[in-house]
This record gives sequence, C-alpha cells and structure tokens, in this order.
Amino acid sequence: MEIIVGKNAGFCFGVQRAIDAAYDLLKKDNNDLYSIGPLIHNEIVTKDLKSKGLIEINNNDEIASLKNKRVIIRTHGIEKEVYDLLKSNNNAIVDLTCPFVSKIHKLVKEYSENGFKIIVIGDKDHPEVKGIVSYAKEDIYVVINEEDIRKLKIDRNDKVFIVFQTTTNAENAQKLVDILRELFYNNKLVNTICNATQNRQDEVKILAKTCGVMLIIGSNASSNTRKLYEISKKYCQNTYLLNNIDDAKNIKIEESVKVGVSAGASTPKYLIEEILNNVRNEF
Repeated sequence: MEIIVGKNAGFCFGVQRAIDAAYDLLKKDNNDLYSIGPLIHNEIVTKDLKSKGLIEINNNDEIASLKNKRVIIRTHGIEKEVYDLLKSNNNAIVDLTCPFVSKIHKLVKEYSENGFKIIVIGDKDHPEVKGIVSYAKEDIYVVINEEDIRKLKIDRNDKVFIVFQTTTNAENAQKLVDILRELFYNNKLVNTICNATQNRQDEVKILAKTCGVMLIIGSNASSNTRKLYEISKKYCQNTYLLNNIDDAKNIKIEESVKVGVSAGASTPKYLIEEILNNVRNEF
C-alpha cells in the first residue's frame, strides 16, 4: 500500500502559536487560566489542556463575572463586546486570535466606518464569523450560498466590501464572488482565506484526483477539516473523516490502493502519526 501524506497536513501557524502559548502559560504559574470557548476546534487537544488546568468558559454570565483573571482569547477570536467587557473587568488578556482573523476585524471596522455595506462569505454560526460581524458599525451580511445572496437587501449602487471566513472553500467562494460582482458593481474585495487553508485545499484536490482512498484527519467540529472532507469527497468517493484512532479501526482498505492523507489545521501531529501507524499495521 502506498500512503501519501500532504505536506500541509496538521497544525497551521496560528494554531501552533496558540497551543504553544497556552501550554507555556499553564507551566509558568498556578494561577487560574481561562479560555473563552475552546482554544481550537479539536477535542483531543482541548481535553488535554483542561487536564493541565485550562478552564474553558462558554456561558455569557460566567464571562461577565470574570474579574482580575488571566484570560486567553481563542484562535477564532471573540466578539468585540466580549473583549471590551473582559478588558473593563481588569482581566489580564492574552490575545491568541489568529493574525489572519485579526486582520479581517480591522478591515471590517475600517470599511464599515467608511460607509461600505459588508458581506462576509462564511458560516454565520461559526465563532470566527460571529467575531468578524461584531466589528462592523452596521449593515453587515453573511452569505454561504447563492440563495443567501439573492435575499440581500442592498441597493445596486451601494458600496460593498467583501471578505471571507479564513477557512472558506475557495472554489465555492469564487463562485459567490462572481455573483456578487454581477449584482453590485461598486465593490471592493479582499481575499482573506488564509494561505494555509488555500494550500491545504489545493493539495487535497490533487491527492483526491489520484488516490483510491482519502483520509482526512481532524475534528468534525473544525470548519477547515470539514471543508477538506467536502473537497476530497467531490473527487474521491472513498473519502473518510477520522476524528480519532477508533474511527480508523473501522476502515477497510485494499492493499493495492493508493491512500492520500490530509489533516485539518487543528489536528496535532501525534494523532496523524497514530492513525497512520494503525493503517499500516493492518497490512
């Protein structure tokens, strides 16, 4: 069996930076360390962080009650009003928002203040997008498909600024941009899909076209992992999304098949290696 592992599989820069910082902070002293929501979308990693003392908070009342604490801002970022509340409560904030996400916050704030209607291509329920939306002064819309676009109540002559969720499917995003540009000629676009996401998606597409089986390793809660799975499935029907080692044990692969492997940006290297060792040991 030939196994080809994508060069871009696993932790991206933003996730590695956040994970390293969190573990370092937990080592330095015994004072409580809080995270607003999961630091990254991988249950295996967040469970380990909790075991070492990281306290994850998701409830608004609990967030409001935090005062004079060390608080980590997750890679996806948080809503501006939550950040301002944490700051006003004199918390020591460690901002681990991915730099690519922070860039979108600044762009949305700038263009919104300059009279642009903002359109975000992404998942309105994802924490990254909720954070992005909070930086607009007003008139911000989130779309994920053509139907959402057709429902927009924006005048054709309005100034429109378009950005993407960092983990958006680039191929689908381009189709939506083409539609938006037909509807709103006075538009400005900044491609905010991060390089790591773009490279990983391009790589998965190539692998899926040439491999008989594709293994996408990562959490189902991870947006970028699910996008990899969707892209791979389009070109290789035998695509499997593996959350953990137990998922791998249920897959049957013929020895003569070429296997392609990729992993989401929140997937630790040791999980990739553990699953690959299990696949190899089956033959």
